[in-house]
Amino acid sequence: MDKKMKNELFRAAIDYLYKERLVSSQKELAERIGISEPSLSRIKNNRKFVGDETLRKMNDAFGGIFNMAYFRGEDVPMFAHSANNETDAVSDVPVVTMEPTKGRPYYNVDFRLGFDIMTNDQTQNPDYMIDFPPYNDVDCWVNAHGDSMAPTISSGDIVALKHIEDHSYLINGEIYAIVTSNGLRTIKRIRDNGTTFTLMADNKEVGNQDIPKELVTHAYLVRGTIKMF
Repeated sequence: MDKKMKNELFRAAIDYLYKERLVSSQKELAERIGISEPSLSRIKNNRKFVGDETLRKMNDAFGGIFNMAYFRGEDVPMFAHSANNETDAVSDVPVVTMEPTKGRPYYNVDFRLGFDIMTNDQTQNPDYMIDFPPYNDVDCWVNAHGDSMAPTISSGDIVALKHIEDHSYLINGEIYAIVTSNGLRTIKRIRDNGTTFTLMADNKEVGNQDIPKELVTHAYLVRGTIKMF
């Protein structure tokens, strides 16, 4: 399995632990796994690859709720059992549904992984719902296009977005979907400079861009992705 894909599966597992309130902070998670908080942060940001021993320690720390074969890329559910120790496995497979109370809405809206202005804006009604337990606390799913965030996010992926109410301050190094008053919709890592944001690409062949904070009208934390290819 690709090492960065293993990191993505690791992040999905962490999201589940937060969602189920089995852990309350990155510091607590690092302590329970038995690694340093900086190491955990580097793994989450794809600056370090997660090892099998770290995955095993995480699983042991939370009662063996994960299928270790899942982290090897085998076609098995993420969960060996639920957080409540039920015998039925919790599905980690995204399910498309039209039931408005099941999952989170998918909108046919394009966010550019580069810096081009996108014109597609189908935000009145969702096309369908995506039921994916690790990310059912997000606000919506949208499309990602372009290669500036490769290999973390690829063109054609569907990304899970959590709306940030106060976007005057964003966490450095995290990935956000940004909407600006001049029509820019882009997904980038963020560096907060006080009066400006630096939009940073994971693709090292793509340069960074500074924008004034007052141009930002909406910001969403990118919680995860569904890989389409």
